[in-house]
Amino acid sequence: RREFLGRSVRFTIAVGITPACLSGVQPAEGSGPLVKFSHGTGLCNMPLFYAGEKKLFAKYGANAEVVLTVPGTATIQLASNQVEMAVLPYTSAIAAYTRSPGFSVISGSGIQGLQVVAKPALKGFADLKGKKVGAQQADTLDIMLYDYMKKHGMTYKDLQMQYIADTFELSNAFIAGQLDAIAIIEPYATKCKTATGGSFLGDGIDIYGQGYPDCVLLAQKKVIDKEPEVVKNVIRAFFDAEYEIESNIDEAAKLMVGKYYKTDMASLLSAAKAQPPGVDIRDKREFMFGRAKSMRELNYISKDPDQDFVNFKYLDAVIKESPELWRRVRVHSRT
Repeated sequence: RREFLGRSVRFTIAVGITPACLSGVQPAEGSGPLVKFSHGTGLCNMPLFYAGEKKLFAKYGANAEVVLTVPGTATIQLASNQVEMAVLPYTSAIAAYTRSPGFSVISGSGIQGLQVVAKPALKGFADLKGKKVGAQQADTLDIMLYDYMKKHGMTYKDLQMQYIADTFELSNAFIAGQLDAIAIIEPYATKCKTATGGSFLGDGIDIYGQGYPDCVLLAQKKVIDKEPEVVKNVIRAFFDAEYEIESNIDEAAKLMVGKYYKTDMASLLSAAKAQPPGVDIRDKREFMFGRAKSMRELNYISKDPDQDFVNFKYLDAVIKESPELWRRVRVHSRT
């Protein structure tokens, strides 16, 4: 989900790695071991993309390579040790972790921004009964939609669920009228609503509260154990990216539109309000574990993830060692 950017090439921002001319990203000075990232395509990935574009990893002496991937492979790449780090929906990570617990959540990346978009005639969740509803399986969007169904006394048996792995195919199917409603990420939710004159039925805030996480930053446990300074420097780069995006979203959007997000500037700027960056999600640990209940009910997992699924040790360390990075961003843990 959110894992296809229209091209399956790779670009690097590390010294000694061949730059891909298709991306236009030049190598930056850095040192230490190479860290490869897999990722999705939602706005919750913007801190990663922005940090690469602005060479923020190199600022802290880190080598980083962002691997552009085809649909459905970003989680697999992390779970199979093809990459050292990833930005992924935490529910997709939970599903992979219960089968291959070789990585941990080390910080947040983007918060909120999940939307259920419906055709104009559908005004509430009760109107979805018997309708064709699209989502991406085991994704945060899928779990949010399921939680909404439970809140309104319904289950997926009351819907005609259609699972489409590719964000763009999902949005295009809705715009073309093939689906009555979809659960989709920003900036594509705004695009779908605008293109159809549809309505937002729910954005998760009423059931999850303000600041709920979507995509998170994950790292291989072996990297966390052997390269703690690399882990901390990546988190520092994410804090820098969050601050710069918050401070000048127009400039950040110019770097993102077309290259990373297939949408127009106005839609992206509107969507950015719904899904801002958020690195410090230390108070959302139990929230993420809590979603495992719905995942078990949907038979996506057979057991809960253990406590090592979330490891905020180095997020805590960065905040203590570099408090100026934390103080200037807008998203702060409440605990």
